[in-house]
Amino acid sequence: MPSSISNSRGDTAILRAIALAAAIVITTLYALLIAVWAPDVRSGQDQGSDNAIAIEHFLYGRPPVAAIVGSSQAERFPAGALGPDIANLALAGQNPLVGLSIIARSGRVPRRIYVEINHVDQPIDTALVDSVFAEPGYTLKRFVAALRTGYQPVNLAVSLLRRVTRGRDDAHYAYLVDPPLHDILIARQRLMLTQPPDPALLQANLAGISRLAAELSGRGAELIFFEMPIDPELEATPAVVALRRAVRTAFPSGKACWNEDAAPAGLPSTDGIHLDSDTAAGFWARLAATDCGHGPVSAEVPERP
Repeated sequence: MPSSISNSRGDTAILRAIALAAAIVITTLYALLIAVWAPDVRSGQDQGSDNAIAIEHFLYGRPPVAAIVGSSQAERFPAGALGPDIANLALAGQNPLVGLSIIARSGRVPRRIYVEINHVDQPIDTALVDSVFAEPGYTLKRFVAALRTGYQPVNLAVSLLRRVTRGRDDAHYAYLVDPPLHDILIARQRLMLTQPPDPALLQANLAGISRLAAELSGRGAELIFFEMPIDPELEATPAVVALRRAVRTAFPSGKACWNEDAAPAGLPSTDGIHLDSDTAAGFWARLAATDCGHGPVSAEVPERP
């Protein structure tokens, strides 16, 4: 009996060693495949993956000419409209301070940073920022691309499936042509925007933006503030008015650079606050042309060293 137990344990140990060796070989081969292939994965299986992929594109891709920080509203800019030289760090469910903090901590400071103000009043996800720079992952991902979120097998599979079925990797949000549904969505958004933002949180966030703006400006960046268009019926809601007034007071147009383009006419949103993809692309074209004395951004602007 003891001999048979000993043999069984020995067989189990051998099987575990074989499984471990096989896993190491497969992982190594996958890492080599990704290093050689390097597919351009722009979105993954869920919102969290999409945010992580956008952040890693900024951190580990080629240095961008410009970057966008903000929320899911500015995230709607189609990747094809932005081009390869613009990093979109507008992250779903996040405050623009998240993107600004990532830029500052990374040391990768683009020549121009577009700051969406629509959700400046929201809490800052400091845990997300800290997780981005947590070691050893932050450094390892620089050298081993397969460790990045976009190259996780499930996210890579989702990306490839989108390319096969849609011809594109990023989501396309269609123009809303259903007025009754539009009215329902507007009513829901209006209800959510009846209360002005928490003044203490808003002022703390504005102070944080001011500090980072000064730091990034000192490192050569030009900051351009902008407001993503929302449905005209929501423009006068208490939350929108209070937020806009507070940001404009903190960063007056005489001292800060602002994009002043009016909201598109008609039904410019899919749900009251998020633009359809075509409208977002058109707004980006006007935003990119904003000139506060340094000329509009373009792909021809030389990259920072």
